[in-house]
Amino acid sequence: MSAFPLQVVVQVMHNRVGQPKLVQLKTNDNTGEVDGTEACRDRTCSWGGQIGRDFMGKRSATTLADTMLLVGQSLTRNRTLVSKGGKFELGFFAPGNSQKYYVGIWFKQVASVQKKKTVVWVANRNKPISTTDLSSSEFKLLEDGQLSLFFMKPKNNYSSDQVPIWSTNSTTVKRVIHSSIKVVLHDNGNLAVLSSSNGNIIMWQSFDHPTNSFLPGAKFGYNNLTNTSYILTSWRNSEDPSDGFYSVKLEPGGTVSFIWNQSHEFYNSGVWNGHYFGNFPEMRIGVASSYEYRSYANGSYFIYSVSDADPPLHAFVDVSGQLKAAVWQSETQDWMEIWTKPMPLCQVYGICGAFSICSDNNIGPSICQCLPGFEKHNPKDLDSLDYSSGCVRKNSSWCGDKDNFHVMPNMDLSKIITSANVLVVDDAKKCKSSCLQNCSCNAYAYHTTGSNNNSIGCLLWYGSLVNVRQHVGDDGVDLFIRLAASEDHLLISRKKISTVAIVGAVSGFTILLGVSL
Repeated sequence: MSAFPLQVVVQVMHNRVGQPKLVQLKTNDNTGEVDGTEACRDRTCSWGGQIGRDFMGKRSATTLADTMLLVGQSLTRNRTLVSKGGKFELGFFAPGNSQKYYVGIWFKQVASVQKKKTVVWVANRNKPISTTDLSSSEFKLLEDGQLSLFFMKPKNNYSSDQVPIWSTNSTTVKRVIHSSIKVVLHDNGNLAVLSSSNGNIIMWQSFDHPTNSFLPGAKFGYNNLTNTSYILTSWRNSEDPSDGFYSVKLEPGGTVSFIWNQSHEFYNSGVWNGHYFGNFPEMRIGVASSYEYRSYANGSYFIYSVSDADPPLHAFVDVSGQLKAAVWQSETQDWMEIWTKPMPLCQVYGICGAFSICSDNNIGPSICQCLPGFEKHNPKDLDSLDYSSGCVRKNSSWCGDKDNFHVMPNMDLSKIITSANVLVVDDAKKCKSSCLQNCSCNAYAYHTTGSNNNSIGCLLWYGSLVNVRQHVGDDGVDLFIRLAASEDHLLISRKKISTVAIVGAVSGFTILLGVSL
């Protein structure tokens, strides 16, 4: 936990033991309320403010060094589970300014110096807990060996119903002695349900169910025998850990695929060459102690490791769709990104949403600009670094024979050409006319190649236009965006653009000449 304003040590006498037990009370980062973290001699001791509940049969998590839960024990909003070496912490949290709560794992050492938690795993990422239900929520190891997250909903004045939110749903734990089961948070960030009667056999672990992070020691790949696939999926935005648009997975061919909306691959790592993936030469930077790629008949996986003396290392799929690796810097008390893929950001498919243009020359929210005649669909999304909502038309009264087109010169159509309808026509006028005849047509491009113009293509885009990007160089293609007749003031002719370019070039040359003189 972070540094706490309240550090109180009280002695509590337990009738069964007859000896004093130390109970350390701390305040919780999220709520500012008092949190009991015990230092007990056995697992039956209670903690401040909860003694009465213990006598009623509800045991709170004990600490055998604050590292485990036993059957019947639970975490509440003011309780956390800490790994033995104090590197990771499990508990309830609310990301950013969100009023929704989740159970997750974060870097404890980082959270102690930063207000913002660096979360590496979320149990209920797609089913948050409301502020109203938080006070009655529990993360509990049940009698049947399942880890369960639930809250209590009042049924009447005398009873309540248990409402499930999330569960491990493991079938393995039902085949072992329940009294031997425990939950441990390891120093590598892995939350595991173990059976001590079978030599600490792992019955369930969070490493088999990753969210957006790939931690040292975790497997990234797939197992055909168990039908298990370790896929990393981005958060929806910086304050919403639900499944985002971007996922990263290891393919059977030995490459790492970057996928948008579970359907479109927009980048891959290249093949493993024994030391690093072809498109990831940055992996040669000596941050991890070792990398290992294993391929066998029933699956493949990639794993990396760090030494205990190394600073925290965090690899994750960002909300931007990029896979990033960052190392904790004790000097600056902050994360330092050591590599990011793909780069630049505009290589990420759909990063700006519909009817937007991505420009590598801009940074931050300005990297995404609406096409002429469009405006941001949800400007507030920019605050959470989510540009995917894109843009919508300003003028709803469009689609007529007097509609016109705004020309956007030198565009890169390589990422959007697959979504276009191709027509073979004689000239650009017929291409334009074909678009005007269909109200669903939002843009067109007419491109000729070859010395005799013998390769003619009319490209029409119906519906949303996603992944528009400015071309790097001067051999791009003109893209014509449809506008309503009332938006003629937005029109820019190709002739005007050429004139501006020539004047700018001449002016620049004149200035340069004057400087040289």
